[in-house]
Amino acid sequence: MAGGGLAHFVAPRPYVQHLPDVVPFRPELVALTGVMELVLAAGLIGPHRFRPLTGIVLAVFLALVFPANVYAAVSQVPIGGVPTGWLRWARLPLQLPLIAAAVWSTRRA
Repeated sequence: MAGGGLAHFVAPRPYVQHLPDVVPFRPELVALTGVMELVLAAGLIGPHRFRPLTGIVLAVFLALVFPANVYAAVSQVPIGGVPTGWLRWARLPLQLPLIAAAVWSTRRA
């Protein structure tokens, strides 16, 4: 999460390209989601009492950004560093295990 959050600021272009042109304030939205990823990363390594909530929020976050990945697969719009074709479709089902891992790995023991 921390690496992805930082990438939103170091190399934001691919993240902006994941969003259709009709989405307003794309660079600002990418910066906001970068901040959210950094906050979630901190929650994952922070005090144990916050981890269950962090896992739920992370799962919701992953579900909310999923449409951007669907757009990338459907449109096949050029995105720097992201291959086109079937690989964009293949990564879509991987979102479900990520969501499950976010909740499972942060549950109360």
